[in-house]
Amino acid sequence: MRGPVRVPAVVRSGVVLTALLLPLLATAEDGALAAKRWLDQMASAVSNLTYRGTLVYLRRDQVDSLRIYHRVDAAGMRERLVALNGTPREILRDNNSVRCIFPDRRSVLIDTRIAERLFPVIPADLFDLSEGRYQLTLDGADRVAQLEAQVVRISAADNFRFGYRLWLEKNTGMLLKSSLINREGQAIEQVLFTDIEIGAVISDQELQPDIPSDDYVEVALPDLQTSTPTDSEPNWRVGQLPAGFQPLAQRRAGSLSHLTFSDGLAVVSVYVEPAGDGQAGLRGYSRVGAMNILSKNRGGFAVTAVGEVPRSTLEMMVGSVAQQAGFGPARAEIP
Repeated sequence: MRGPVRVPAVVRSGVVLTALLLPLLATAEDGALAAKRWLDQMASAVSNLTYRGTLVYLRRDQVDSLRIYHRVDAAGMRERLVALNGTPREILRDNNSVRCIFPDRRSVLIDTRIAERLFPVIPADLFDLSEGRYQLTLDGADRVAQLEAQVVRISAADNFRFGYRLWLEKNTGMLLKSSLINREGQAIEQVLFTDIEIGAVISDQELQPDIPSDDYVEVALPDLQTSTPTDSEPNWRVGQLPAGFQPLAQRRAGSLSHLTFSDGLAVVSVYVEPAGDGQAGLRGYSRVGAMNILSKNRGGFAVTAVGEVPRSTLEMMVGSVAQQAGFGPARAEIP
């Protein structure tokens, strides 16, 4: 009769380590799936819920407070934002049409494109397509505006993008607070409700502006048309992009070219136009809240990149802009 088989210690150690790690890996995977379900619920809540509340927007040493009225019905989405501090202003949104009323300038800015968002829009398939550049986890529970919230963390896997912490109301998935974070987990910018009434009945009157603007000057933003450049027009290309960023569109308005790139979550705009003497003060790096801006002169053209991404991302993109045929990037490897 054969005696017991002796298993080498290194093999036994590997088996034990695998047995210990498997439950942890399964738990992490289950946590990511649970977090994704929360984000799916958030997307539905933001698109379909009606609410009124007070928002606070924190960036560096600036604090802005806004009253928001948000209604969704058969006609679509209507929204009114009223500034509660600083210069008086109101923003009216009717689906994708936006009117910004500035009484100090006696003007109304009209934008028929999708407005800049206060809260991030998380694509449902982001984590299926991001190839590990974002990691998704549950990050405990908290309270915001006297409501119980589940916290979801979106962590960036490299130094070319930021992450988020999101506080979602436990019953509806409504986004109550958003914090843009760097790789160290430090908050760069925060938006949160201090009070909110989910499911409120919003009247037509609440969506009407308090500021009379009939005699104000209306200023419409230029309509950037998707371009098909000819031989006589420069076709701009960003030759080097951080891994995961893809070109979305190239548009033109006169001599201004606008290129847009995204990794599915972060969006960067690159503007190219002939350099003029009046643009000398625009060169260099600046920051407005979480929005980084980098402008340089390249071959007689002013190149400006804007986005809620680290400066290293803008440096890479601005430094590789050139007039070339086609509109496709040469990807940079993640360091």
